[in-house]
Amino acid sequence: MIAQIDIDATIDRAPEFFKWLTKSLRRDGHKVLIVSSRIDSPENEKHTAQELKEWGITYDKLVLHPDVPDLDTRRIPTDLHPAHRIYIYKVIAAEDLGTEILFDDCGITTSLFRKYLPNVQVFHFLK
Repeated sequence: MIAQIDIDATIDRAPEFFKWLTKSLRRDGHKVLIVSSRIDSPENEKHTAQELKEWGITYDKLVLHPDVPDLDTRRIPTDLHPAHRIYIYKVIAAEDLGTEILFDDCGITTSLFRKYLPNVQVFHFLK
């Protein structure tokens, strides 16, 4: 199984649970992807990796949000609401990395998964 987990308002709301979950998943041979809306930069990657380490979160890959202009426009659904372009990268990452289960707090993100990747099991953490 490949699990994709958000950080802000997800991992940081229940770090002990996600520490247990990520360790258990990886121990049993599953992959853990941390995919965040934090902007991709060397500083953010270093800060985020340190924060995850302090919480005891183990993972296989950390994916931070690319600059929206860097998104491949051929991969953006034609029926996507323009305001949702900032969220679609999580769906694209999931498609590329084989995500099978999602843990995220964002209603827009979870709705996009349900629409464009309906085979992914979605767990929506309410704020």
